[in-house]
Amino acid sequence: MIFRSVRPLLLSCIVPLLGACSSNNAPDNSAGQAGSTANSGGQTNRSGSSSDAGSSTDAGSAGALATGGASAGSSSSGGAGSGGSAGTTAAAGSAGSGGQSTVPDAAQPTAGCNKDLDASVALGKFNQIMLGGRATWFRLPANYDPSRAYPVIFVWKGCSAPGLTTYGMDTVAGNDAIIAQGDFPPGESCYDTGDNSAYTDLPVFDALLEHIETNYCADKAHVFSVGFSSGAWLTQLLGCQRGDVLRGIGTIAAAYTPAFAKGAACPGNGLTAFMVSDLDDHTNPFYDEDKDGDSVEVAVNHWLGVNGCTEKAWTLENGTPADPDKAVCRQYSDCGRFPVELCLTSGKGHAAQEGLSMPGFWKLFQQSLPK
Repeated sequence: MIFRSVRPLLLSCIVPLLGACSSNNAPDNSAGQAGSTANSGGQTNRSGSSSDAGSSTDAGSAGALATGGASAGSSSSGGAGSGGSAGTTAAAGSAGSGGQSTVPDAAQPTAGCNKDLDASVALGKFNQIMLGGRATWFRLPANYDPSRAYPVIFVWKGCSAPGLTTYGMDTVAGNDAIIAQGDFPPGESCYDTGDNSAYTDLPVFDALLEHIETNYCADKAHVFSVGFSSGAWLTQLLGCQRGDVLRGIGTIAAAYTPAFAKGAACPGNGLTAFMVSDLDDHTNPFYDEDKDGDSVEVAVNHWLGVNGCTEKAWTLENGTPADPDKAVCRQYSDCGRFPVELCLTSGKGHAAQEGLSMPGFWKLFQQSLPK
């Protein structure tokens, strides 16, 4: 069983294999990111063992993006970040579709467009509001324009992560998106995505999105969700249960399980999906090694099917990926409006890899934005 959620009396999480995660990784080859909170951890261990203390030291070894070659990023711990050499081996994405793009969608401005901004709302900083008994946060661009419809990116954190934790997405998106996050359920240290869960995070997502769309100028056609570990499980859940609301998802170290559908078809016609997984992550592994029907491999296959891609993912039974698929990012073939991309790394363990993941997510999401 892959660990993804918490239950009463089971409040502790697996310790990630790498050091503390920070937002210092530079998107592409730019200067280091600033102003994002530190990452805490991974998914719940249902035996109730040790707590999660941290995440990746991104050395940039994951390779270049198949969409055209953003660097995997520099080291969050001051390391060399020299993984660009790995990226050049597959910078063109030859293992997949060669970096296909999607046709931009028209913006759908929300009711909050052209409204006067409340004087209590800070620009370029996170504002906290309580919704459904939980702390939630949102950040408007520093140069917020009430007549411009901004995409909205929800960022969900890993188990035991303290307070607001964005893994650098706020810096990566800069002034071109509204960023949002909700905290864990009261008294819990992970989101509510376990087997037989009530999925209590769904109404929090709904309420925070409604608040943003009602009061600020957002783009209803471009709402995205990303997350690490527990937050990535929640993102996969939202991809199903709110598939008619989201335009795309990005996940690190988490999977899809058919139980998310609650016995019915997921709404919507597909989503842009970008998944990051490490072959040395034994907390939320890539392959469905225990054959319980939920893994990153299952998630990749799910979105390939939903999006109508002609290429299918590998399986454990059919063998491991060929060398060009390891430690690089690639897009799958012929997915139409909804590309599917996978970054399969090694040696990182259960880590957010934020120097690779967040710039990669944003780069792919931007393909659907109005030009």
